[in-house]
Amino acid sequence: MPFANSISIRHAAAFVAVALALLGCEPTDLEQLVDRIPPVTRIGREPPPAPDAAAAQSSTAAEMETLVYARINEIRQQEGLNPLQPNGPLAQVARQYSQRMADENFFGHIGPAGDGPAQRVSDANILYAMVGENLFTSTNAPDPAPLAVQGWMESPGHRANILRSGFTETGVGVWQRGNTYYFTQLFMRPL
Repeated sequence: MPFANSISIRHAAAFVAVALALLGCEPTDLEQLVDRIPPVTRIGREPPPAPDAAAAQSSTAAEMETLVYARINEIRQQEGLNPLQPNGPLAQVARQYSQRMADENFFGHIGPAGDGPAQRVSDANILYAMVGENLFTSTNAPDPAPLAVQGWMESPGHRANILRSGFTETGVGVWQRGNTYYFTQLFMRPL
């Protein structure tokens, strides 16, 4: 039973970390706790796949996703943090949520059906210890990707997600509807 107990502790710590991250809190002590949990070894696990530009809505959306990914990693490295690794399945979840916000005409971390980032990531069968999300939308902006990153860096909760050392992977999804762009960036620490 010691294995079962370590799993439940790991899941409880992950749940609290997710809840705090979603609220924009800085779970310093909890993050240190999660950092001390040994990673689950998965035999034959491949490194996270690179973003799949072919899965993007368009070449313009793919370029914006790449720009956001690169700029976020520049900021992290300037702050002495490790760069986030791209995670293709996570990017697909982000794209689907950006598309959903555009199609259903809403904007928020919680969808109309009550689903949040943690549920969306879990529904995609992605295992995580921590997850966070940044959202941005812009209409009639000539270059919305830099605006998204600038807006996130000026918002304490979004900035905290970008600079949280516990996050190791990311996925960016951009969707365009008319002259409005929806950006979703998911941050994750896998199990």
